[in-house]
This record gives sequence, structure tokens and C-alpha cells, in this order.
Amino acid sequence: MCFPEDAEAEASLLQEQNDEKSQSCLSFTCMWIMTILFIFLVIITFPISAWFVLKMVPSQERFVVFRLGRIIGSKGPGVILLLPFIDQWQVVDIRSKTFTVALFEAFCKDGAQIIVGAEVSCHVSDPAVFVTAVEDIWHALERTTKSVMLNHLLKKSLAKIKKNKSKFEQRLSSGINQKTKSWGVRVDRVTMVIHSEDLRMSSATGSSRAQLDAHGSSTSVTSLQQPSTASTDSEEGKGDAYEEGEDDRFSPDWVLTKVRSLLTEDLVKQIGAVYLFVVSLKDGNQNLYHLDLSRDSGYAGYGLPKVEPDVTMEVTEKTMQALLTGATRPFSAYLSGKIRLQGDLKIAMKLEDLIKLLPP
Repeated sequence: MCFPEDAEAEASLLQEQNDEKSQSCLSFTCMWIMTILFIFLVIITFPISAWFVLKMVPSQERFVVFRLGRIIGSKGPGVILLLPFIDQWQVVDIRSKTFTVALFEAFCKDGAQIIVGAEVSCHVSDPAVFVTAVEDIWHALERTTKSVMLNHLLKKSLAKIKKNKSKFEQRLSSGINQKTKSWGVRVDRVTMVIHSEDLRMSSATGSSRAQLDAHGSSTSVTSLQQPSTASTDSEEGKGDAYEEGEDDRFSPDWVLTKVRSLLTEDLVKQIGAVYLFVVSLKDGNQNLYHLDLSRDSGYAGYGLPKVEPDVTMEVTEKTMQALLTGATRPFSAYLSGKIRLQGDLKIAMKLEDLIKLLPP
């Protein structure tokens, strides 16, 4: 049984398809007629027309040519022929380019929270697709890279990622290429940079799992209550291995705890600035800490602040300890090159008011 409405809809669809075919055929015919006419015009005006229709394309570039709005492909390198008035082109550089993925917070499989970024090297593999696939392709690449990194980080523990960093980066490259293969871009290399890591969750999870394996699932509640002991012992062991014998009191957790206890509204009124500390560790990694003394009673913690920092200070772990113990004054450390400063020096030196409040 056929309803009149269905018959009308089907007839309308067939009519639209026929119109599109006829319009496409007409457009294609017009394009070829105009192409032949302009080629004939170029021939009869040669060699004067050669100055306008012949273009030299260097080996590192390609010309993506549109003829009457239709893409006809990429041309180059060498001398190419472009018809005046009906050809438009877009230059595409096929050399490798590098872009950075801004720092963001992510979690690993073992629960470790890290602040990570990346440097991605890529090149254009198909210029014609590159021009027509995505409007803002570099922004799309950055977002895709971040999404792939988040997914892969959740599948591996932090210890495995750091141990097999090169293999992990290769998997990131493959994952990004799978998503961007239809964009005319190929990722050559991904260099992941871990700027900061919070191992408190990771160490707790790891020690709990170890105790569960040793005592069985029946003691899961007990093992979850004792991760800090194993973590403390391991940290003390690492402290003894240091050649210079740093004091464990000046660990990041200790510093943040003491600083938070000193934060007051009066201190915020006195300083009124936001600081970002980039601390270089002995293993080559970097930890980020922020101190926000611009609102409320102040905030201190790991990672990036919620607002743009007024001052960014890059120091080594040893210099940071010297500042906190009073062995080095901020201004002296700045003059000796132990502190790399970005921002207002006067605002940076206000930190001395906070350092004086720390216990000796």
C-alpha cells in the first residue's frame, strides 16, 4: 500500500537529485569551455602571456589550484601553468613545523596527577586535503593531540611512562596520525614534557596494591590505612642517598604546609601578587608551584595558578632550599644568576617578607 505523502516525498527527492546532476554537468561543461578559451588566449598572446601564466614553485612549497571554485589538485615543484582570471591558488609550505601543546593537568592509571605539555613536529603530506579538510587545522591538531595524550596517560602508570618514555611518545604519534590521516597532515614526532607531578596519590595506590598482594584482599582496609609509612621510608632512603644530604624538612609538602599556615589577609594586602615557581630537580624534571597573594587569604599549591602570574621564578631545588632556610636572600640570588626572573623585580623581592616568617 502506497500513501500519497510518501509518493510525493520520493518524487521530490528524485527531482532534487536530477537538478543537482544537471547543475553539476552544466558547471563542468562551462568550466571546460572557459578553460579552452583561456588556453587559446594564452597561445595567441604568447610570449607576453608567459609572464602571467608561468609560475615558479620552490621545492619546499606546493600550489593548491582552484579553477572556477573547483579544486584541481596541487602543483609543483618547478614551473607550472596557471590560467589568468579563472585560476586561484593557495601556497602550502610542506616543510616540517613544530607547535606546542600548552600545559594541562592529567591523571595516570595509578592515580598520579601530573602537569604535562608536549612539542609536536609534523609536516603536510597532502596539500590539497590540507587546504580543504579543516578550517583552523593547527588549533584542531593541538586539541586532538591533547585528547590523545589524556587517553593514553590514563592507560599507563607514571612509573611505566617515565621508564619507557620514547615508546610512549611513539604511541602518541601513532594515535594522533590515526585521527588526522584524513587531514593531509602527518605527525613525525611527539616530545612529551612532564613539568610537575604529584606522587602522593600514586605512592598511596602503589603501596596499597603491594600490601594487598602480600596479605590478600581480606586485609584491604588495613593496607589502605598504611601507605604513608612506606612512602616515608622510601623518601628517607632517597634522602640518605643524596650526595649533599638535603634536609627532608624542606620537601615540597613541608614547604606548602608551612606557607599555607602563614597566609593571612594582612599578608595578601601587603604583597598583593601572584607567583609561579618553576623548580628544576636533579633528575631533569621540573615541578610547578604557585603562590596567590592577590585575593582572599591567599592560596598556595601545586601546578599553575588560576590567574596569570605577576612573577615567574625559575630556580634549582638547591637554590629553593637556600632561600627557605635564609642562607640566600632573593636579591642576592637574582644578582648571582641563581634565579631566572620573568616579571617585575620589585614585586619578586616582596617574597622576602614571607620568607622571614618561615621558622628557622
